[in-house]
Amino acid sequence: MPGSVPLLWAQIAAWLRQHAPLTFEKLNPPADARALAELASELGTELPPDLVELLQNFNGADQARGVTGIILLPPGYHVMDSSRIARDTAQRASIWGDAWRSTWIALGSDLCGGCLVLDAHPQPPYGRIFEFDEVEGPFGSAWDSLNDLLTEMLALLEGRSVGLAHRIPSDYPRAPDPLKAAIHNGELEWERQTGDRLPSGPR
Repeated sequence: MPGSVPLLWAQIAAWLRQHAPLTFEKLNPPADARALAELASELGTELPPDLVELLQNFNGADQARGVTGIILLPPGYHVMDSSRIARDTAQRASIWGDAWRSTWIALGSDLCGGCLVLDAHPQPPYGRIFEFDEVEGPFGSAWDSLNDLLTEMLALLEGRSVGLAHRIPSDYPRAPDPLKAAIHNGELEWERQTGDRLPSGPR
């Protein structure tokens, strides 16, 4: 829902400032209009409103300042800045060819080759934001929107679970692993727990 991302982010940022100050300090200032225009131009597509709203609150985290404390989004991704989003998306499109859809935007990195993808298409096949494994492709957890991901993130930070994540591919017989937010030396980390088994077959 447009307008929800800033409200959710304000609550997440307040939580980070209090409980995970190192992660909060690693966030870049908001992206300005020029940075957003350059990102849209390099991607060759109109930016999804929820992505614009997120980057207008903070323009990712700069990996050049070190990787300690930059992991932000569950289940373990740092948000790239606008210039890195453009470069990473182009690189993955070049490597994966037709298997990488033109509407996919690489938003987050797990620092190990995997990424978190935001699909700009209005009706994507896997959900609007999903994990992309460097070997398997779309594989792991998915959410119907960035709003859902941030809603789940806030709930997990507050010790609640809202169950908005689902598993991709759809016939994978295991639910997403439950996650728990943990803080170590002011740094936010995400800990996986063993998920429940689900009946095999498509959802």
